[in-house]
Amino acid sequence: MLAKQDKYMAALYCRLSQDDGQVGESGSIQTQKTLLTSYAKANGYEIFDCFCDDGFSGTNFERPAFKRMIKAIDDGKVNMVIVKDLSRFGREYAQMGLYIEHYFEEKSVRFMALGENIDTLNGVDNILMPITNVINSMYVRDCSRKTKVGHRTRAMDGKYLGSHAPFGYLKDPSDRHHLIVDTEAAEVVREIFKMFSEGIGYVRITKILRERNILNPQAYFNRNNPDFYKSDYWRQPFDWHATSIRSIISNPVYLGHIVFGRTKIKGFYDKTRVKTGEEDWILVENMHEPLITQQTWDTVQKLMQSRRRETVAKEEIQYFAGLVKCSDCGSSLNVSYDRHKGKYTGFSCWVYKNYGKQRCTSHAIGWKTLNQLVLEDIQRNAQIAKKASQKYMEGLIALKTEKQKKEVAKYRRELTSIEKRLSELDKILNKLYEDNALDKISDERYATMSKDYENEQERLQEQSKLLLSEIEKADEIFTNAENFVKLIESYTDVKELNTKILNELIDRIVVHEKTENSDGSKCQRVDIYYKFVGYISLGEMKQAVKLEKSNDAEGKRTA
Repeated sequence: MLAKQDKYMAALYCRLSQDDGQVGESGSIQTQKTLLTSYAKANGYEIFDCFCDDGFSGTNFERPAFKRMIKAIDDGKVNMVIVKDLSRFGREYAQMGLYIEHYFEEKSVRFMALGENIDTLNGVDNILMPITNVINSMYVRDCSRKTKVGHRTRAMDGKYLGSHAPFGYLKDPSDRHHLIVDTEAAEVVREIFKMFSEGIGYVRITKILRERNILNPQAYFNRNNPDFYKSDYWRQPFDWHATSIRSIISNPVYLGHIVFGRTKIKGFYDKTRVKTGEEDWILVENMHEPLITQQTWDTVQKLMQSRRRETVAKEEIQYFAGLVKCSDCGSSLNVSYDRHKGKYTGFSCWVYKNYGKQRCTSHAIGWKTLNQLVLEDIQRNAQIAKKASQKYMEGLIALKTEKQKKEVAKYRRELTSIEKRLSELDKILNKLYEDNALDKISDERYATMSKDYENEQERLQEQSKLLLSEIEKADEIFTNAENFVKLIESYTDVKELNTKILNELIDRIVVHEKTENSDGSKCQRVDIYYKFVGYISLGEMKQAVKLEKSNDAEGKRTA
């Protein structure tokens, strides 16, 4: 128990935050200050200072005024702390107990909570104090839980909940939960996506933006909201960083979607924000005007996922990155770069390079060779598509569906048979129910028979879903072929490859090991798998389209 002192120098402590809900005037900082001042004067306590934390949560003690009060206690300037009630002191019962029952006692500081009539001069074994502390802690936890539920509910309705709009958008003046396009910033966002899709890396993009004197997102926001930031930490207006570029090109908001929950607070007391998995996101599509197309988004995301490095000389991404694969082990082919000549020289299997011939073979191919093969294949397909667009599309469909036609016809026959049987089972189960209701069959008999029929019904329904799924996959071929034809036609006049072309058109490039012909010469097969349609055999395609044969290489691309 504390010893009573002849003179008390009191610290009056006040706190208020959003955690406390609508406390009204009775709980305001000014009201707390007035109440505590009156109480101290009425009881003859000298006031050292009034420490006020306005807008700080009670769930932790990282509060500026509270820290200043503790320093005053450590310096021996204060020997009494008075608060309106325990919830003003804090809402985390474990830490509150450490301060009130240990720290204050060690420092011979008398603690008083007027609302609960707590005075540590009378001892700290008051049963009301720990119970009140726990209740206050649970209250703020409950408020936090309800707030999170409310946020998730609004997010699922497609409402934007950020404190300010993402770079490229503004909050709609008529609806703060809706985004509208900020024309000036939107152009910067589109340019960033464009540069990255063309193979320009993070570092080079930041340099380009700095050279153009483009304001970074924080500086741009501050220009339009000059009173928002209280400090000068943002005042490097053209200082772009790779993290800013990565944040922009990975945000689905630019597709017109609302995304909530990409990060979360680590814990109730630990306010560190951590990233969450996509499976935990709330994503509502088409809630505002997009800044980029789905095609651009897909290209950029594929580039981000690829393992790639920027060359020291060019600061550009090697545009085959992530696309070239080994036919045997499936790993990516490593690219070789000649620093002296400043150019790429060729590819070889990563597994072979790291583990030797026990695991795989080299599958080596020259940079120029692969570049020329892929360019010519794109040109051939683009020219055929342009000359006979409809026939080309029909040829693609024929190549992809010929093997499936018999299976799809079989699936449809099976589906018809299942639907007929399901209809029969509905009638049988209804009849059984009526017979049981009319006492024509016993309850035991009804239970046995209905269970068998219901089991059959359930099994057939599952089978029906599987068949419908297979039929839908076949139907997608038509849409995919149409999408590919539109895409490939736009590259009829392509003269050289770049990152954008490759990542829009090609899914992967599979390189086989070299083989030796009878005359001693060597050849190498390279299979190019396109987006939407996969591998296209030019020989089979010409036969399907019935175009005149040319001297172009067919089927196997050889090097």
